[in-house]
Amino acid sequence: MTPAAPEAGKAVTLTATLTNSTRIALRGTVLYLAVDDSAEQDGLGDLAPGRSVTRTWRTRLPDDAEGRIVFTAHALFDVHRHGSDCTRATTPVLLPYRSLAKAFDNAGISSADALTVANIDGSNSSLSAEALASVGLTPGATVTYDGVPFTWPDTRAGSADNVISFGQTVLLSGSGSRLTFLGTSTWGVGKGDGKVVYADGTEQSFSVAVPDWYGANPSAAVVLPYRHISTGRDDSPVSLFAFGVDLTAGKELRSVVLPKVSDGIQAGAPALHLFAMTITTIN
Repeated sequence: MTPAAPEAGKAVTLTATLTNSTRIALRGTVLYLAVDDSAEQDGLGDLAPGRSVTRTWRTRLPDDAEGRIVFTAHALFDVHRHGSDCTRATTPVLLPYRSLAKAFDNAGISSADALTVANIDGSNSSLSAEALASVGLTPGATVTYDGVPFTWPDTRAGSADNVISFGQTVLLSGSGSRLTFLGTSTWGVGKGDGKVVYADGTEQSFSVAVPDWYGANPSAAVVLPYRHISTGRDDSPVSLFAFGVDLTAGKELRSVVLPKVSDGIQAGAPALHLFAMTITTIN
């Protein structure tokens, strides 16, 4: 695949090589090259034992392409007069997301009448929609912590409402003096490295170490009075935190690469959850 890091709206060239490693000829071979649901086919004819054939396909990604895109090469062939077989190879890539909300991949909020629709920590615990509302965190609400305004996810309980931070790229625009996140960590401190990319191509690395959500942490931006577990309400407080990175004031932003903390949620393994982010200018 060329380029190795494709971008939305740009052309990409796919290359697929099929090798017949069997002792029989592959008859009437057809190769399908696809990007998600869009595919083209190429008839390769018969492929003798030990022979290889390579095909390329140049296509343009949609302007609005984002997130996980899968490139697939699928070959279909006859192995004898009454039977066929196939082989497939896939290459997934992760394009930049157009906003943090577009990258949401975890449901972390449940309601009292539907406790199991969310799972923030891999053990069926979740933030309570009712507890969030008690501190002003209702869907789409604007809240301010330490002088930084955030927009809480405008989602229903049980819908994807946060990003599990594992190195995704999110596009940004504008400039400011600080990029601040609102989030929390489960199963321990969420440690990881990310980077900010400016419009001029320069990069700025940063690190985070976000405390675990369980308990009323004195450094928290907000403390919720209780959480939900699969069997009901757990009257143990949980904390959300504001954290971020100082920016080069006046420089235009292009994107942020979220800290690499985990590849998902798993009971016993730390994961960092991001609900909102804001660019601000602090005088």
